[in-house]
Amino acid sequence: MENINKLRKFYELKKIERANSVSCRKESSAEHSWSCLILADYFLSTMKTKLDRLRVYELLLYHDVVEIEAGDVCITEEEKRKKKQEMEQEAIHILKEKIPPAMKDKLVALFTEFEEMKTKEARFAKAIDALDAEIHELDYKQDWKGWTEEFLRKKKGPLFEEFPETKEMFEKIMAYLKEEGYFNQI
Repeated sequence: MENINKLRKFYELKKIERANSVSCRKESSAEHSWSCLILADYFLSTMKTKLDRLRVYELLLYHDVVEIEAGDVCITEEEKRKKKQEMEQEAIHILKEKIPPAMKDKLVALFTEFEEMKTKEARFAKAIDALDAEIHELDYKQDWKGWTEEFLRKKKGPLFEEFPETKEMFEKIMAYLKEEGYFNQI
């Protein structure tokens, strides 16, 4: 039961709310992780660049686990983002003591690889993480109030440069957002 109870710590990701809407509630970080996996699977099945599929899946599976302790920080929360790295490092330290021992090293390694983006798989996973929110929010135009094209391009655009297929999708979404009046809503 000890390991079962420690595994349950991961289930708390279902309780962490993100800024994105889902019907009349907010999306959980667990739901976001799942849709990132689906999006990654699509690209890994269609793109020319070959990546370690399992590594990408693992990176995405674990990338937001720190939010169990640190919470989610929206891209627009500039003050909170200044402390994000520090909060997440503290969270990883706390989390590794609350999960099964067999998973401690894996959690730390995957989280570090994702954040440092030194591997091609980590950079791809980061691009998927960024693209997922844009695709998800196409159903919630009201959530785009106050957003600008310039802000989104500055914050997320560089993540797609290395992977032409993600960049092409990002550009198609940007054109759609502009055409449909998602930006600069009053």
